Amino acid sequence: MHFSRTSRWYFLPILCLTLIFSKDAFAGPDDNSHAHEHTHDEHDEVETIVVTASPLEHDRDELAIPVDRIDRDELIANLGSTIGESLSQIPGISSTGFTAGASRPVIRGQDAYRSEVLEDGLRTQDVSRESPDHGVPINPLSAQRIEIVRGPATLRYGGGASAGVVNVITNRIPDRLPDEPLEGEVFVGIGLLANERDLSASLEGQHGDLAWHFDGLLRRSNDYSIPNDDRPHIQSGTSTEAFTGSLGASYFLEAGRVGFSYTRAESNYGLPTSNENVEIEMQTDRYRVEADLVEPLEGIREIRFRGVYSEYEHDEVADGVVGQTYRNEEFEGRVEFVHETMLGFNGALGIHGRTRDFRADGEAAEFLGPTETSTAAAYLYEEYDFNNAFVLEMGVRVEYTNVKGQDAASERRSRDFVPLSGALSIIAGPLDWLTIGLRGAVSQRAPSQVELFARGTHEATGTFEIGDPKLDEETSVTGDFRIELEGVRGRLEWSGFVTRYEDFIFADRTGNHVDENGLPVAASDPGALDEIFYLGRDALFYGTELSGEFDLFELDYGTVGIDGRFDFVRARFTDGAYRNLPRIVPIRWGGGVFFASESIDARLGFLRTEAQEKIGAFERPTAGFTMLNASLTYRIELLEGLPLSWTLTGHNLTDVRGRNHIAFNKDDVLRPGRSIRFGLRAQF
Repeated sequence: MHFSRTSRWYFLPILCLTLIFSKDAFAGPDDNSHAHEHTHDEHDEVETIVVTASPLEHDRDELAIPVDRIDRDELIANLGSTIGESLSQIPGISSTGFTAGASRPVIRGQDAYRSEVLEDGLRTQDVSRESPDHGVPINPLSAQRIEIVRGPATLRYGGGASAGVVNVITNRIPDRLPDEPLEGEVFVGIGLLANERDLSASLEGQHGDLAWHFDGLLRRSNDYSIPNDDRPHIQSGTSTEAFTGSLGASYFLEAGRVGFSYTRAESNYGLPTSNENVEIEMQTDRYRVEADLVEPLEGIREIRFRGVYSEYEHDEVADGVVGQTYRNEEFEGRVEFVHETMLGFNGALGIHGRTRDFRADGEAAEFLGPTETSTAAAYLYEEYDFNNAFVLEMGVRVEYTNVKGQDAASERRSRDFVPLSGALSIIAGPLDWLTIGLRGAVSQRAPSQVELFARGTHEATGTFEIGDPKLDEETSVTGDFRIELEGVRGRLEWSGFVTRYEDFIFADRTGNHVDENGLPVAASDPGALDEIFYLGRDALFYGTELSGEFDLFELDYGTVGIDGRFDFVRARFTDGAYRNLPRIVPIRWGGGVFFASESIDARLGFLRTEAQEKIGAFERPTAGFTMLNASLTYRIELLEGLPLSWTLTGHNLTDVRGRNHIAFNKDDVLRPGRSIRFGLRAQF
């Protein structure tokens, strides 16, 4: 298919939630109390099992580090044009916000090479890490659910997951036989902000021992409106168009299953520029295979294989002329051997490999020449349960990475790295309503191809970048602490983290301005570029996340409650005169009131983003703003076996002006104005 063109107020939410969640809220009802009809988890119709954080499936409450699971109902209620925008309401998660079609998730203030975006446990195999104007080729409407790990997930996914993982789960290769011969979903949505139109459909069925899956979607939006004093205004370069189609199947045997899927994704989206009509035309083909063997050998509970191969390409088109082309061909595979209990230990041995062939043509070749990356790794993960008092988790990963490319002098280079990672965690549940998790992790990351071999003009960010082919591994040491309280009337979760980086690799702005040949020019020159060198400095990240909800009282027809959230990240260098890191997300906090019943879910809330004045070198501060949001879902079954869900959502209802501090182009791009969206979802 071809498409056409801060202050004491920070502690207010913590205080409120602490007062609300008194001990009595978690101790359970006594004989004289009104028995609440549901626990917090029972608001969801599905189990809370997560598969991202560990080779062994767990409930999210049984893990040491914070894990969020966003199911499809919640995803549709907070639907954005990208995965990053759809998850930006989650504590500890923000987005790069470069444009409506390209906004990658940021975890605890870290993006690109320290946070992984996965599709069903394997990399998305795109070029979104190479530049913030490159989108992730996963549409949020493709997701059945999304799992988010906030904290090091390096044992399974490598050093690129030292900040965390966003895993989009699609079920494109069915992992079970459907309950019915045919079941599916259709979703239709429209939006008033940018004339958004959404259409998605999925079908699943079975024929004997064969289960099959199909899904497809179409999305389109114009440039979105932004607040501009008393008159509406348009943010140019923010239009989007997207198409995805996928077909998969699994065949189930007595000994396990084997499955295959093919996905085609296309996306056209605009880029905000001052003097050109620029857009990206992207397409990718993704081939995936899975196999599970149950009890194939004595002592082995299961063997799992996951493999994916992708061919990715996008053109950057300015005024109808292709100026740059990016190509990426990549394969990734993982085999996990889950063993039976041995000496009290449960765990898995994993083997993980990846090969990547990257090519850039046209003007993009001036920024980065052809590169080849190969990775091979082995990891071991084990758990030991101390008589249900607490669980000990431990793991280690050893990795070999080779990166080949051309440096700034066009000299061919090859670098070898051997990153090592290890983690130790303790999870305890001293009371029925209390879970405590403590985790320490040491991880290393090999420098990326950009950090090693960047060699010229990067037009999207207006920079002239030079990599350092002599960079060594980046080492991080992280401590994570998590407390969760959960009872019949609500849930409260707090987590804190500290990460110490040795040789933290970053893009250092020198303060100089150069032309496209790297020669000095005045800052006022129309073609002036900011000069950047990649180097390593020691750095410290620390922060916290807090979230919770509480049922205030029961009515005959539903429950009224409140919820709240708070998160902040602080990052600074531990050497040198200028200590703040650039583009770190400001403090954010908010809350709301909700009503929940069998047929209606309604919420009214706000999210406050404080001003960011702790800025890096050559960076400008960003003003704070508060956005008012609301959502309403109404469920009805017009025909037997055909439930319908109507959704009405509003974001930024007061139409305030806001900028994303972590976006490279924040001075030129405002966040969207008042947005009203309607949706209809039918399941059968």
